[in-house]
Amino acid sequence: NETTPRSPARFLHRAASEYGRKTGVVCGAERFTYLEFAERVHRLTGALRARGIVPGDRVAFLSFNCHRLLEAYYGVPQAGAVLLPLNVRLAPEEQRVILEHSGAKAVFFAPEFRPVVEQLREAVKNVEWWVPLEPDYDQLLAAAPPAPADWTSFDENAIAELFYTSGSTGAPKGVMLSHRTLYLHALYV
Repeated sequence: NETTPRSPARFLHRAASEYGRKTGVVCGAERFTYLEFAERVHRLTGALRARGIVPGDRVAFLSFNCHRLLEAYYGVPQAGAVLLPLNVRLAPEEQRVILEHSGAKAVFFAPEFRPVVEQLREAVKNVEWWVPLEPDYDQLLAAAPPAPADWTSFDENAIAELFYTSGSTGAPKGVMLSHRTLYLHALYV
């Protein structure tokens, strides 16, 4: 349908409705069906909204690839917020610059990055919410009401992701990616 907004949220909706009981996500020993994955994404959206994250807020993730980061790729934009995946290879000073420049409100982080986060907490004042992925993240999801978004009403031109380059000159620079851009990239990859 030409009037349906282009958003990666459409892929999540279709996968859950078409392949719901099939395994869709594997992360180490953990396995989730497409329906279970969608439920986790909707709970992340609910948790973000309950915490006061509003459309346009930046939500950072400092994590290696895992199911939680994949959930963020859907749950954060579904809440109307902007996902800010942090490059795990950057130095803490570069992470600080990105968090300050982006105006990030929340940072979710894997346990491996706790020492980096302790440095960042002291320096970055705009972040209001620091969430360890273990064990707090799963507790956060369990307590949150699922909040599936009406993906048909997305503004496909709204920013869904803010990705910082790590070019060879100067500080990393932010690249804004819209829902439509992410949708089209997924189709053509």
